Amino acid sequence: MGVEEIIARMNADAAEEATRIIRAADNEVSLILSEGEIAADAVYTTISDDGRREAAARRRKILARAQLAARGGVREAREDGIDRCFSGAKEQLSHLPGMPIYPEVLQRLIAEGLEIVGPGECQVLFREGDRDAVESALAEFPGIGMAFLQEMSRDRRGGGLVVACGSRLCDQRFSARCERMRERLTRETACILYGGND
Repeated sequence: MGVEEIIARMNADAAEEATRIIRAADNEVSLILSEGEIAADAVYTTISDDGRREAAARRRKILARAQLAARGGVREAREDGIDRCFSGAKEQLSHLPGMPIYPEVLQRLIAEGLEIVGPGECQVLFREGDRDAVESALAEFPGIGMAFLQEMSRDRRGGGLVVACGSRLCDQRFSARCERMRERLTRETACILYGGND
């Protein structure tokens, strides 16, 4: 074998080796590209899923805030409606002392007050302008004394009286009764106005 044949053989072997190396490199490049695409798809899917979850969480938070604000607005509107009802009721009660049924109302208030304060020497404390109505109401309760109520308030609207027996008092003035009954009356008013729905 001559030098030329050896060189040719070496060139052929080198070309064959180069082709094998190039094929191996091409296979390696294809494998890397394929793995890269798979990894990129996985990253894309993860990022997309995370983005969707974050968007859904934000949407839920925004909806929750909006629902909370809406409930607050509804609650405020309902409370305003109930307050208006109480204001209207107080206005109507302020006219009751001038009506013919006022002595009858006072009789009921006295009877209830006497049950609350219990037995003993009782008296009825009343506003100066209610003297005639109180005298008429007390006709049903012989032995019960009467005296003027010393009120500090300048607001003379309303009516009612206070039943006293020793140190025990039952404030039967309309304003005091409204305050005592406010919680129950608020529930009942809400049921009437809004059907009991919260």
